[in-house]
Amino acid sequence: MTIFLSESDVVGLLDMAGAIDALEKGFKEKSAGTAVNLSRVRPEANGVGLTMMVSILGSMRVSGFKVMGAGKPLVLLYGGESKTLLAVIEASSLGQRRTGAASGLATKYMAAAKANTVGIVGTGFQARSQLEAVCTVRNIEAIKAFSRNQDKRKEFATIMSDVLGIDVIPVDSAEEAVKDTDIVVTITNVRTLDPVVLGDWIKPGSHINAAGANSLSRRELDETTILRSAMIAVDDLDQAKIECADLVMAVDSGVTRWDQIVELSDIVSGDLTVPIDNERLTLFESQGIALEDIAVAAYIYEKAIVRGIGETLSF
Repeated sequence: MTIFLSESDVVGLLDMAGAIDALEKGFKEKSAGTAVNLSRVRPEANGVGLTMMVSILGSMRVSGFKVMGAGKPLVLLYGGESKTLLAVIEASSLGQRRTGAASGLATKYMAAAKANTVGIVGTGFQARSQLEAVCTVRNIEAIKAFSRNQDKRKEFATIMSDVLGIDVIPVDSAEEAVKDTDIVVTITNVRTLDPVVLGDWIKPGSHINAAGANSLSRRELDETTILRSAMIAVDDLDQAKIECADLVMAVDSGVTRWDQIVELSDIVSGDLTVPIDNERLTLFESQGIALEDIAVAAYIYEKAIVRGIGETLSF
């Protein structure tokens, strides 16, 4: 039986703690070698194109792909030896929450245990799940938020203060947002190579989740941030090499090397230990990978079956 899950179904099924746990299992599979993640592809011909991402989670016995075109993004989830199509899932909210969950997972393993303040740059659709995820894994007491549109950042601060039960303070600059905070989040819609956050603004010992740019024409962090980082992790090294301008530019200029950059999966599995360095930074560069979508889709599907949610599809 194949089921269809709508956006409203996903919103009702996908809690943040469950999403983070699903990604933790998926990244442990990646480190163990039982998962396959294919880098995002964006084929185009004569102005017509789409984006596709594919992953297999062998131990979880699921596979699938996410496709994005002119309409809603969709995840198709397959399972079992027969590769049965288990579900077709509308994936806007799925993508938003899994992006937040990835930052939450990185924060869980890479940020100082006593980190309790957050500065976020960007207050759009994706920013909400970033804060929810960070607050799920750390006891956050104060948050500052900046985006270029004053009315939007004020609205965001009001909404998120109510959602989180924590004061979210709108501020007037990116520098003010990140200054003297334990955790920095960048989740912008930047369209240029001009960085939106500078390393000199960030206090020693902070952790950074850079989650807003996944194109070589878009950059959020400057090379000083990279240079100051004691550990830099990515969700997938192959994908970072073709999408992460923050790191590609730093490697090209000799600030760092690819063999100095690690995968989050090896931290989550315990194969690598995050250094305790109160003078430097830790950095997670999130490109958003198929493994995350499929791990979360599997979690949603299992909950839907238990609760009897979803429209049955016939082919």
